[in-house]
Amino acid sequence: MKMIKNVELITNEVQDFSLINIILITGFSVSFYKEFEENKSLLDIDFVIEDIDGNKFLAKFHFHNPESIRFESGGPYHQISIKIEDIEDKGWENKRYEVIDYEGDTLHFFCSDIEVMSIKGTNYFI
Repeated sequence: MKMIKNVELITNEVQDFSLINIILITGFSVSFYKEFEENKSLLDIDFVIEDIDGNKFLAKFHFHNPESIRFESGGPYHQISIKIEDIEDKGWENKRYEVIDYEGDTLHFFCSDIEVMSIKGTNYFI
């Protein structure tokens, strides 16, 4: 999990955390801004994470400079099986990671950095 900045925010709450613990998307938004005269973008995704004891946590992730975003969803929540691949060796500019939903194929994008912003307990139920 070295690819995710601040992942210790999650691992301090969820022992043996892996991406398989991410079960739902509850928030999804893209924003655009300028930083030092350079255009930037940010994808915020709120995930529900479940530990082995059934405790649930709401974690906010920032995906920096997302590109080629494809997201298909319907209903009040979105179940997900997420996979993050480090594609730095491909040498694509501003694309370090590829993020996909490997079961439902409902999410796919590239980004330059991934960062956990916050985590808190939740009683979110499906």
